[in-house]
Amino acid sequence: MIQRLCPRCRTVLHLEDETSLVFCYNCSAPQVRLSQDLLDQAYANAQAKLEAAAPTTAPDQPPAGFVPPVLNRWTGAIQCAALAGAVAAGLTLVSFALPPIALLTLCWIASAPIVILGIYASRFQNTRITAGFAARLGVLCGIAILVSVLALDTIHLCLDRFLFHAAAQTVAQLDTQLTALFVQQAAVLNTNLGPAQAKPFLDLLAVPDFRAGLLLSSFAMLSALYLLYSAAAGAFAGLFRSKPTTR
Repeated sequence: MIQRLCPRCRTVLHLEDETSLVFCYNCSAPQVRLSQDLLDQAYANAQAKLEAAAPTTAPDQPPAGFVPPVLNRWTGAIQCAALAGAVAAGLTLVSFALPPIALLTLCWIASAPIVILGIYASRFQNTRITAGFAARLGVLCGIAILVSVLALDTIHLCLDRFLFHAAAQTVAQLDTQLTALFVQQAAVLNTNLGPAQAKPFLDLLAVPDFRAGLLLSSFAMLSALYLLYSAAAGAFAGLFRSKPTTR
């Protein structure tokens, strides 16, 4: 038999009758003991109230017609980036025949990360776009554009130089720019270091191999800066499209 304790003084109660009202012999507090039938009935009533108060549908169940956003489709992102490179290549080819088109090429190079993100969002409407994904897509666009434009420019220069022998104007213009740079740097070095200490640096600027390396490093630095710009422009555009689509 399970002993019952008085809730007031915690004294062991000695039951005289199962259905009687028992008093504590220590503090005279009345003790009420419910039968098992009453306990079962109270438990059933509590369960019925809980079931009636429970919602008919799950709280996290989406509304009718809702389509959850899916992961980003990188195959489509690469295709959109390739489209950016193709447009840049087409404008570059046209600019060889019509030099004013080069301004339009520069405009496309600057706006391509944002435009391509819009094309991707309209093509894949049920994808979740974040700033990080948009930045990576911008880098892909930048790489595609750099590869296409630099490859076409290199092929164009090689054809003019070795096949058509018509690169004299381009080479003369490049020599003029390098000479102006040489004169400018010579003036700066002579002013800051003096003629004696500036002479080794000036001799180095006169070496053709060093000039070629200087041009290549300049192209590499400009390419890195453009990739940073593409990532920043893509992330900025992605901030406005970061909310998941619910259509």
